Parts: sequence; C-alpha cells; structure tokens
Amino acid sequence: MKKIALWLSLAIVATAAVVLIAADHTDAPAVAGTPADIADFYAFEGENAAATTVAVTLPAATSSTQFDENTIIEINVDNTGLDTGTAGVTEDLVIQALRQGDKMYFFGPYLPSQKGVNSAINRNNAVGSVDINGIATLTNGMKVFAGQHQDAFYLDFQQFNTDIGTAPAAGFGTTGTNTFAPSKVDAIVVEVPNSLLETAPTHILDHL
Repeated sequence: MKKIALWLSLAIVATAAVVLIAADHTDAPAVAGTPADIADFYAFEGENAAATTVAVTLPAATSSTQFDENTIIEINVDNTGLDTGTAGVTEDLVIQALRQGDKMYFFGPYLPSQKGVNSAINRNNAVGSVDINGIATLTNGMKVFAGQHQDAFYLDFQQFNTDIGTAPAAGFGTTGTNTFAPSKVDAIVVEVPNSLLETAPTHILDHL
C-alpha cells in the first residue's frame, strides 16, 4: 500500500499501534501499526478462468471497517517479467482503491506516472465505487468487494509453536484448530478480467 501523495490535499494521519488478534505478519518498521499495515495479500485465478482475483487484507482493530481515507491501497501488476536495467520487476499497471466516506473508489488498471513507493491517483482513471461491505461490478467489468470479512489465513498457531524444533511426524496431523477463525480483517477483493491486464500477469505484488 502507498501513502496518498495527491488527493484533494488530504493530510497523512498517524495512528497509534494496537494489539490485534488477526493474522498479521512481520511488517516494515515504517508501516507497522499504521493504516498502511497490511495483514495478507492473495492472488489466484478467478472463478472465471479468464480473470485474476486479488485480495488485500488489513488487521481489523474494531468491529466496523476502518479503511483510512488518507491511504491508497494499490495493487501493482507486472506483465513483462524482469525489466532491463533494474534489479527486479516493476509495475506496468496499477489498480488503486481509496475510501471516501461510505464508499471505496477504484481506479485502473492503468500505467502509473510514478512507480515505486511514491504514488498519486489519476482521477481520469476512475472506474466506479462500491459501498463499504458491498459488492459491485465496475464500468470496466471488474468485480469488487470492500469491507470486513473473516480472516482467510488458516493456521493452528498453538500446534505450530508446540512443534517448532521437532520432527514433522511429532506434530501436525490431518486435523487442526484454526486459531484465526473468529478473527476479522478489513478486505479489498478485486476480480479483474485478464484482458484489462493486457496479458495474464507474471507478477502481482503490493508496495508498502
């Protein structure tokens, strides 16, 4: 996710870290405990084989959705592989989401004017919005959800801790207890037709 650079002159708001129960993994020091602190990132083939589904989850501090209005949630898509003269992949397209009031607004996919950890939204690439905790199909055919959902991360955390340092046969079996089953996350889910990505993406990644 990227901090908002230009959007109606909104200011960046700092928030205090809170103790959370949802699955939340090691974060970069600059974003841990802030509105840019994501929990998990998923990408997989959609229900329609001609689409790709991407989900971004954030730890939910309360029982109501808390997307920050000053933070862009940006999905970066690379569809050309390693780029000449770079150390790795860079985004060829971006899909951006930004909450304003009781709606989540979506932009893209489009070629960004800035790449890397600094970003701005080009409002000419707006493709629609969805009510918080709702589902909508946008003008370009993307299907989106933004709201609170059960944490999709599955792990028997107690058994995991018990088995650290032991042989696999001594621990995990065919059943387990999902430690995170009661937990909620704030989630953005986008099912995007591959035709909008120009080709099936080689890499889908998030920048913090």
